[in-house]
Amino acid sequence: MSETPVDALSTARQKFKHQSQAFGFARVLLVDLITMTFSLSPGLVAWAAFVLFLRWSWDRAWFPLWALLAPGVLAGTFLLACWLIRLCIPRIRPGTYKMEMSRDYLAWYMTLCLGHAVRISALQPFFFTFYITKYLYWRAMGARIAYGVNSSLFAVLADYPLLTIGKGCTVGANVLVIGHLFLGDKVMLGPVNIGDNVFLSFGAFVGPRTTIGARSWIGMQNKLLKDTLPEDSRLENFEWEHFNPNQKKERPS
Repeated sequence: MSETPVDALSTARQKFKHQSQAFGFARVLLVDLITMTFSLSPGLVAWAAFVLFLRWSWDRAWFPLWALLAPGVLAGTFLLACWLIRLCIPRIRPGTYKMEMSRDYLAWYMTLCLGHAVRISALQPFFFTFYITKYLYWRAMGARIAYGVNSSLFAVLADYPLLTIGKGCTVGANVLVIGHLFLGDKVMLGPVNIGDNVFLSFGAFVGPRTTIGARSWIGMQNKLLKDTLPEDSRLENFEWEHFNPNQKKERPS
């Protein structure tokens, strides 16, 4: 008995459903593999080197003095691992890309995952407490951030190869400085350039394709995206949102 058009359509739909589910599972599995590889590797290597160093120095003379070097071994190995892994990732190129398994999307996603390693390995409080460790970490991650930048432990920076921050800047708590923005099924990547002696207050957002001139003051909860602010700019709290100044509503008399 021949198959009717309705049965054929039902069979095709069922087959497509199974193929979509299989592709979705394979894609999620691949994403998890990439995430674990780039997020976990630096921490695992660093903590393994830390334990091996302590084990090696345990029977040595003056073990307490050797033990004082262990934090340096931990930090140095972590920085070296981050730097070597980053060199293996293709360079991030500014632009707008579909969220698919393409060269530019994967380069950005791998770099983003590598940036998570400092938190997953429980080393963020250590690295972001001291100026020298912050500077070395930012350089290892490819950011052009000057030495001596004041940044809160609760500030969030991402997409390091796209960030440039000048000397004497202050980055307050809950400030978000990133070089990407999601646009539906696409991600937009762009540089962030912050001049010397810029102050970013609590909760400010600085997104891709944004340039802030030197000596500017950015108040609380301002959101800059694809903006260019000249030198000595001043934005009061809650004044700027998504490349347009907020319209101040007149209070009823």
